[in-house]
Amino acid sequence: MKTSSAFRYTLLVIIALILIALGFWYFFIQARQEKIAKEDAGRGLGSEPPSFGSTVGNTYENIVSSLSTPVGGKSERSDGALPRLAQVGKTPTAGLGFIGNALSTQKSSSTSTMLRFMERSTGYIFDVDLKTGVVERLTNTLIPYVYEAIASKRGIIVRSVSETGAIITAVGTISASSTSDVKERTLIQNPLPSGIRAIFRSLAGDDLLYIKREKGEAVGFRAAWDGTKPQKLFSSNVSDWQMHLASNGRVIIVQRSSDGIAGSAYIVGNGDTLIPLIRNVPGLTLLPHPSSSAFLYGSSSGGLALFAQVDEKSTSVALPIKTIADKCVWSRNEKTIAYCAVPEGKPSVNFLDRWHRGEEHTSDAWWRVDAKDASAEILSPPGNVPFDVENPIIDDGGNYIAFTNARDKALWLLRIKE
Repeated sequence: MKTSSAFRYTLLVIIALILIALGFWYFFIQARQEKIAKEDAGRGLGSEPPSFGSTVGNTYENIVSSLSTPVGGKSERSDGALPRLAQVGKTPTAGLGFIGNALSTQKSSSTSTMLRFMERSTGYIFDVDLKTGVVERLTNTLIPYVYEAIASKRGIIVRSVSETGAIITAVGTISASSTSDVKERTLIQNPLPSGIRAIFRSLAGDDLLYIKREKGEAVGFRAAWDGTKPQKLFSSNVSDWQMHLASNGRVIIVQRSSDGIAGSAYIVGNGDTLIPLIRNVPGLTLLPHPSSSAFLYGSSSGGLALFAQVDEKSTSVALPIKTIADKCVWSRNEKTIAYCAVPEGKPSVNFLDRWHRGEEHTSDAWWRVDAKDASAEILSPPGNVPFDVENPIIDDGGNYIAFTNARDKALWLLRIKE
């Protein structure tokens, strides 16, 4: 009898401990959910977590549920608008661009411009309404392992990795039958030349700039959007360059930046000639103006510094913010105004190299910069969710800036005016 009583007592204790553990775990999960909900609210999101109990059994619903609003849905705000700074996608983004909304079936309540992006894990293409944040999927073509994309009015550049590890670069266009049902929308891909090491955005969307490796040299090309009519621009023993299409059709190339290493930028002239624009700047980053000879450039050597030059006859001036030119965009409406994401606090000594490798991240705030007066004022302070700005772009109207967060590759949108 004593053995039986002891057994029952032990069993009751075990059951009680299990119930206490389950209760603790329940309240822990509830607290975590509340914390996540608060973080999502700070990002401007109000979506429910993904569910795998759909009667449709379609992963598309789970993908869209991870974005800001469901397809054809409504904004969570009472006025139907996004906050001034909002995360409009949670899933990692391969690339983005502002385009017209000719292929969208939803009724845009804001403007004829949409934010288009490609999801990294699936290669699906989505449009985001700039005012409400409503998301619409445009294609059903599954493209795994997409690591880079450039969306343009002419189509979308897709950079993916094959099963053998080779980098595939293609120009994608959405099929003409894609104006009705998403299930029938496909992305038609036309391959670009093999061996492309780097490809760069043309602001006008009518040209491609890319670099290939040929006979031990880096060779730069300019081609039509579909890859036809390639024109060799330059060749160099230096392997890593960035390319910009600036005003009056000028092509500017910049050595890849590295902390403390002197870098230079050149205007590509005729006959493979390189005309110096700026030389021997440690950790050089550069952003030319798309419609004038002005440019911003950054230096990284034991600390960050940003400079501006408004025309070819002016001397450069130091700006009162510490960031890199890669975190800036030029205004489309004001010729001397730029917008820059500025890290809070002081980055590490070898910030550029660590940032390029994804080993270090910043928490940024957006600033408005006047290059002519060498002044700056804060535009949007950092929110309760830190973001590390990369690949920022501005729409043609100069009203919105879109960028990805280097911390998780999520997509964000900033409305410039209140």
